[in-house]
Amino acid sequence: FFVSFFWDKKMQSFSLLFFISIVIVSAISYCDAFTRNDFPEHFLFGAATSAYQWEGAAHEDGRTPSVWDTFSHSDDRGNGDIACDGYHKYKEDVKLMAEMGLEAFRFSISWTRLIPNGRGLINPKGLHFYKDLITELRSHECIGEDDGVRFLINRRGAN
Repeated sequence: FFVSFFWDKKMQSFSLLFFISIVIVSAISYCDAFTRNDFPEHFLFGAATSAYQWEGAAHEDGRTPSVWDTFSHSDDRGNGDIACDGYHKYKEDVKLMAEMGLEAFRFSISWTRLIPNGRGLINPKGLHFYKDLITELRSHECIGEDDGVRFLINRRGAN
């Protein structure tokens, strides 16, 4: 009985190790299955995020609470007060995107950072942040000239 039990455990371990090896080999060979040449000529590789997931700085430079801030603070699920801290680390993030070869970055605007009261005056510090972000993206060729945010910045006359 002992030999049989030991042999079964040894075979189970071997089977599991063999299965994991097959999965790893399959994953590695599958990762190399596609290259940029498999995509249309004008296809852009990029990343995307939302302001709430990425920016952080929830209580800085005139930003007011959003619906998500209110919801996330209603219990102990965590919140986006710091998030990825893109508000402070955007230059590092853009540099990483460029080093990865990304050509586009889709991001959302925190309207409570840009227009804290929902209507009326635009927060100059919020506008300056988005202008700096877009300038950084352009300097690393991670955003095109046709981006819709350019219209907003030009229209509002940010310096």
